[in-house]
Amino acid sequence: MPYFAMKKFWLLGIAALWAALAPAQSLSGISARWGDSFVEWELYTATTDTTLTDEIDASGAPDEELYGELKLRWLNLRDDWSEWDYQLGDERGTIKLKWKDDPTQWELRTYSGAIITMRAAWTNDLSEWRVTNNNISLTLRSRWTNQADEWLVQDDARGSFYLYTLREGDPRDWAIEDKLDASISQPMKMALVFLTVFQSSPRQ
Repeated sequence: MPYFAMKKFWLLGIAALWAALAPAQSLSGISARWGDSFVEWELYTATTDTTLTDEIDASGAPDEELYGELKLRWLNLRDDWSEWDYQLGDERGTIKLKWKDDPTQWELRTYSGAIITMRAAWTNDLSEWRVTNNNISLTLRSRWTNQADEWLVQDDARGSFYLYTLREGDPRDWAIEDKLDASISQPMKMALVFLTVFQSSPRQ
């Protein structure tokens, strides 16, 4: 193998290893892009680590920056909510119903080949979900049975992931308290966020 090609091969290998070992970015929020529509979303990450510093802006919230997006694949077919595309940092993927007539099973696939499965924990109950990559499993549940303003993962081994609306009864803007450890990948976090906003928002 020529030196240049070998050097490029090793650099790509090191970059891939670094990406795999690097801790997942902590998410801080997701908001509907438009005030009257729930087909496009913007994801945010905190620019300061609020677990290590008390630095916040004048509004009392940590500084945030746009980190990704989630959008309905067929934006011109508003009656088909079964397929979505997302971007989170440099990573892209799709989220689809496994079978279009079954709202209890979703599948997230990254362009790099990772697969995350999302299944409702109980028949005819969409308030609790099992999210797994076939190695790690998390349980996401609505905190209350009569409203969908708060969703939570509480795992003794891997931490917590808490999502709540900024205004009661308004599913357009969500805060995320991401305290999951480094074993939880970005696709797993994306699956948790997707389930929360999808199950809590009107189809419009």
